[in-house]
Amino acid sequence: MSAPVPPVPQPPIITPILMPPDAVPARQGVMAFMSHVHREGDWVLPRLFRALAFMGQAEIDLTRVRIAPGTSEIEVRAIMGEVKIIVPHNLRVECSGHPILGEFKIKRVAKSIPVPDAPLVRITGVAFMGGVSIKVIDPNAPNWIRRLRGRSGGSAEE
Repeated sequence: MSAPVPPVPQPPIITPILMPPDAVPARQGVMAFMSHVHREGDWVLPRLFRALAFMGQAEIDLTRVRIAPGTSEIEVRAIMGEVKIIVPHNLRVECSGHPILGEFKIKRVAKSIPVPDAPLVRITGVAFMGGVSIKVIDPNAPNWIRRLRGRSGGSAEE
């Protein structure tokens, strides 16, 4: 008689966490001046978040962010630099940026769409001789991080 096999533990669901509006700061930001800055993990997205990359790179990961209901804004400036933003599929996102000899793009890798009352992240700004890229992903999809980085040998839409 064999011993029962214990169930395989499931990994925790990765998702943004809703915060009360009064627990969210009004504004904060990051700056990468000929350097690299990375904001990820469990952090609070203020109502206005500014990211500046001057000949550097700023990476903003919203997959585990603490966010208030309603609208939060990310204002970016990429001057001969790059700003990368990862947005989970269960947040609404609007993007209106202005590239000047650069690129300002949004790519939706996740197939699902958020509910209409999900928090909204509005991304605005300018890319001057630089780039701003926003990827909407499902962080709970299998192998999403490997596909996001392009290491699987296939495209990110697989």
